[in-house]
Amino acid sequence: MRRGILAAAAALSLGCGLLGASQLATADVPGGTVVRTTPVAGTPHILDGRVFAVTRVGDTVILGGSFTRVRNEGSTTEVVRNGLVALDANTGQLRTGFNPNPGTSVTSLLPAGDGTSVYVGGGFTSISGATRARVARIRVADGSVVSTFNAGTVNGNVRDMALRGGRLWIAGAFTHVAGRSQPALATLDPATGAFSPYMGLRVAGTHRGSGVTQVLKIDTTTDGSRLVAVGNFDTLQGVQNHQLLMLDTSGATAQPATFRTGYYLTPCSSAFDTYMRDVAFSGDDSFFVVTTTGAYGGSTGACDTTARFETRTASTDARPSWINHTGGDTTYGVGITPAAVYVGGHQRWQNNPFAGDRAGPGAVAREGIAALDPVNGLPLSWNPGRDKGVGVFDFLVDDRGLWVASDTTRIAGQLRSRIALLLKDGATRPTIRTPLLPNDVYTGASTAAPTGLLRRRYDGAVAGTVQDPPDGGLDWSTVRGAFMVNGWLYLGRADGSFTRRTFTGSTYGTAQAVDTSDRIVRLAAWHDEIAVMTGMFLDDNRVYFTLAGDPTLYYRYFTPESGVVGAQRYVASTGVRGLDLRQARGMFLAGSQVYVATTTGDLVRVGWERGGPSGRLVPGTAATVSGPVRDGRTWGGRAMFLFQSTSGGGA
Repeated sequence: MRRGILAAAAALSLGCGLLGASQLATADVPGGTVVRTTPVAGTPHILDGRVFAVTRVGDTVILGGSFTRVRNEGSTTEVVRNGLVALDANTGQLRTGFNPNPGTSVTSLLPAGDGTSVYVGGGFTSISGATRARVARIRVADGSVVSTFNAGTVNGNVRDMALRGGRLWIAGAFTHVAGRSQPALATLDPATGAFSPYMGLRVAGTHRGSGVTQVLKIDTTTDGSRLVAVGNFDTLQGVQNHQLLMLDTSGATAQPATFRTGYYLTPCSSAFDTYMRDVAFSGDDSFFVVTTTGAYGGSTGACDTTARFETRTASTDARPSWINHTGGDTTYGVGITPAAVYVGGHQRWQNNPFAGDRAGPGAVAREGIAALDPVNGLPLSWNPGRDKGVGVFDFLVDDRGLWVASDTTRIAGQLRSRIALLLKDGATRPTIRTPLLPNDVYTGASTAAPTGLLRRRYDGAVAGTVQDPPDGGLDWSTVRGAFMVNGWLYLGRADGSFTRRTFTGSTYGTAQAVDTSDRIVRLAAWHDEIAVMTGMFLDDNRVYFTLAGDPTLYYRYFTPESGVVGAQRYVASTGVRGLDLRQARGMFLAGSQVYVATTTGDLVRVGWERGGPSGRLVPGTAATVSGPVRDGRTWGGRAMFLFQSTSGGGA
């Protein structure tokens, strides 16, 4: 989602669920509404080339690209439009009076903020009959040049732009702006186009010693304090910031931010001078997402990935909060709403780190376009599909929905040539709330009921009397882990199966296999883990679990909405003093505390800290809060879980 359309994006955000995209530091995972999977009728057909950029000013949508011919939906009349075209945002009909004719590709568009004009960036040297070198400001009504804006000569392509804090940022393959040396990233006066010295830092070098130094994409936070950039460069002010840099733009001049990462030092394919493709901040500025190309680079590489980073990380080697691998296919554009991270490229799969150019264990089919869970990067159920081509080059979020700009003609099986609009009122998923105490704690296959289920009320200090609830006809001795989400009971069993069923506390629904990650290539490692689990709980759309004889707390990404389990396993914690996870016999999460039952029948409480790639057990916080010696209560079994109703509350 490009900045400059934030008012429209905010309007859509109100229809997408809770405020802001999901934050790793909060206990609840916000719900939200994705856009429809079927495009709306009426948008025009771009008949050749590519649409690289889409933006909106008032009730006009402007498209920029490498095209030359367009026609209205339902018409056979072709209209010549070179690189720029405008259409009515509501009807999709072409604005016939708009024909700036830059004569070459337009790669970037940005509303000027006055409601009447737009900045245009690309490789042109003239537009609307006026001499303008690669950046111009034109009126939306008739395409005429705003004569008072003139940046002089920019001696290389302008690939992206941003308007923030009274400054116009331009990014691209230039070395000089109006005769001044300022490679790849510069600032202008947004009213006059005059060179601004605000950005005086030097971007230099290249990824693999080939191509030219250039910034491909930029984005800024809504508060104007940060700018992030990706492209073919190596250093910022002489310090390595390889292919990704962040600026602190809160002061009198641009300065390097405290954020740096070495994640994009991965070499990837030699066919690319840079494999970076797009970057965008979330609407609440808490994180940004980067997409790449590069061919398959293994399960730990940055090639052909989508990755989330936390904006305020202060590190010389920040690591992604999550990574999604396509398995060797490019992801281009990225657009972020509170409900989803939309990505578009020529990918065939998501969640596919273990195979190149084929589906590997856990791979989920998502051809050409996908909606990813903002919290963990796994694909949501949303799956319109689109002809892959090269990719989606830009997304625009407005009050109608999501505009998709690409180089292909079909999306969701319908003819929508190179531009499509997906309305905002698609499927909605509920908020996932972290369970709290007091609540009912269920224990399966305890010493008191070897094959059954027991329940006791617990408030974190006092354990109630044991009760004997219905067991649903299950042999609970076969269960190896359990948790509840919004009225659904998830069970991992000794045969490696992972299922869910509704549970009211007294009645059970029919079991459903949770197997989205198995439908192409079975995720065998996950099922092998389930068979030997000793405890399981869900937090921030990550399943945390322990394994028999192993002192480690592991996790995998998991999105209940789509039933996708992450293909990769990660380490959350290696235990803490006072808690040997090899002794775990069931566990549950309540608020900011994890409770672990042990082989001695004790219940140990340990602090739980959220943030970064995963949660972690807090050292120095383990304490036995109940047990045979402490209060005469005995805990532990094959599974433990807290009740959670359909509304996300406890019992």
